Amino acid sequence: MRIIWIYFNLIFWTLLFGLSSLFTILLTGKKEHFKFFGIIWGKTLSFIFNIKLIVIGKENLLNESNYIFVPNHASLIDIPLLLIAVNRYTVFIAKDELRKIPIFKSILDKAGFIFVNRKDNESSINSINNLINDIKDLPRSVGIFAEGTRTKDGNLQMFKKGAAIFGINTKLPIVPVAISGTYKWSLKSLLNFKKSVITIEFAEPIQSENFSYNERKKLTENIRTTIEGMIIY
Repeated sequence: MRIIWIYFNLIFWTLLFGLSSLFTILLTGKKEHFKFFGIIWGKTLSFIFNIKLIVIGKENLLNESNYIFVPNHASLIDIPLLLIAVNRYTVFIAKDELRKIPIFKSILDKAGFIFVNRKDNESSINSINNLINDIKDLPRSVGIFAEGTRTKDGNLQMFKKGAAIFGINTKLPIVPVAISGTYKWSLKSLLNFKKSVITIEFAEPIQSENFSYNERKKLTENIRTTIEGMIIY
């Protein structure tokens, strides 16, 4: 029952604020308006799901700078909470399956997200290159879940090299992000009304411009090790 309640709220509020964002962007021509609606979306879901969000390490981020945020991925609530924590115009690299949902495709596409087909390497590369070019025209931060999918047991999975490669290509600083508490939140029962405490911690940015393409594996391991050391189990 609880998972149905979670999905209902996610779908309803995502549509409400997503469509509001879509119409605002269409009227103004400014994708960056997504920031406002993304934060309101996250705060609304936090209230409904009775979540207390604690953010650590914001002093590591410069207000006017853009970053590649690389968090671990444990639940459906990760993205809404991250949008609150980063508090800047941030888009995510989304799985290609979302493209098959017409309304979500329109919302994410207009907001500046990019869809990646994980089963087609050439298509994925082309999509990433399109985002790199688009960022030159309209700077923004990007979120990438390096694990590729949500953890099934709460433990950190192996990281793919996409985030490191994206950082090397764009020269944007990479910020490892540890999300703690969302896996436990996802396992709560429907009648558990106790407030869930979820922590998001930002590490110091890694200067990706200091790494070459041949060092992408080293950079990926650096990101994963940093996150592993911050997660609260």
